[in-house]
Amino acid sequence: MEERYMSLAQRHMSLTLELKLLLLLSRLELSESQAQQVRDLIERIPDWALLADEARRRFILPLAHRHLRSLATQGEVPEAQWEVMRRGSLDVIRHNLLIAAEQRRLVEHFLNPSSVPHLFFKGPSLAGRYYDDPAVRFCRDIDLLVPAEHVFDLLDAMLAEGYVSWMPKGLSRERAGLAFACRTHQVISLISPLGIPVEVHRQIDRSGNFYNTWQLIDGKEVFRLDGMDLAVMPIAELFVYLCLHHCRHHWSHLHWLVDLDALQRHPDFDLAAVEQCAERRGLSATLAACLELHRALKSPEPWQDELSANGHDLVRDSLLALQGGRDTEFALSRTLASPDLAYGWQASLRHRLRGRRLHNVVKFFLPDYADYRHHPLPPRWQWIYHLTTPFQKTYSRITTGRWRQ
Repeated sequence: MEERYMSLAQRHMSLTLELKLLLLLSRLELSESQAQQVRDLIERIPDWALLADEARRRFILPLAHRHLRSLATQGEVPEAQWEVMRRGSLDVIRHNLLIAAEQRRLVEHFLNPSSVPHLFFKGPSLAGRYYDDPAVRFCRDIDLLVPAEHVFDLLDAMLAEGYVSWMPKGLSRERAGLAFACRTHQVISLISPLGIPVEVHRQIDRSGNFYNTWQLIDGKEVFRLDGMDLAVMPIAELFVYLCLHHCRHHWSHLHWLVDLDALQRHPDFDLAAVEQCAERRGLSATLAACLELHRALKSPEPWQDELSANGHDLVRDSLLALQGGRDTEFALSRTLASPDLAYGWQASLRHRLRGRRLHNVVKFFLPDYADYRHHPLPPRWQWIYHLTTPFQKTYSRITTGRWRQ
């Protein structure tokens, strides 16, 4: 990607004014100098319809609307666009209310009655604990971590209550197939009767090199949200995990920047504890670069003189991903150093030895639920999938141009 080798000054200059403004608005509170920078940019915005659409696509429309309402003067924003932003923000709030209702149903109907060990991470639990107004944080889905040995019974109960499998496709309560899916998929995505995506994870990192599911659940914290106890990660653990996860996606969504800001503003945030957690996880370089990214994006100016080489990489690719959208994020994903790490400087020697290429080779030979769905085999014969899967994936690549998902 030739664009990746532009300097930060060039990359900054190529951003639209709308994106520059949204970057400044991606925090819960603005300092006086940031507020003045926002006012200066408001006067120069050429296309408010584009700004509203970009804010929606970057998942910060309600927060951007809140900031703009407090800073824009009469007549600077067309009334029609105020209405577009207001309606879009109400849509997000309505969706978040459904998310909250679904999270409550999971706890009260499935998890607590069956004493399923679990914790929630990202999304609505994060917003409920760390945002001053959780409604401004768009939550696409619910992420739930459950030990592998409890996934089967939980999924069986959810499928029995009308949840539909989104990924893998076609998953049903048929016991042999469901057990096979639980063994071969780290994450199973369901759509609830309310239309809310629920992702059931048996581990939160792709490689399993960084996190142990039982240790995370044993170390959980419980906080009370709307009269309900929720099991979540401690703030230091969550902060480090967010840095790891969002780096893999090159910080392509602006609400992730707001998450970092929200956690750092919380009274429980302790940078020393976060640094100790990152050191235990082997993620100190990742944490340091993410903190540089957060500081750099406070300003609308180019930042290369203030950044380390690692921070420079992160800011450059974040701006590239934001500017280019999903296609650019997908292109960047092809350069990952390992399943969990975007850059070589994040990786220890062990992670480099078990890098992306080795992962892809191993993955090529691993079956998944699609193998079972097309050719169901009893458990004693399922070893055959390891022989047939490479041929099935190659055939898909030849006939469709894509590797089978």
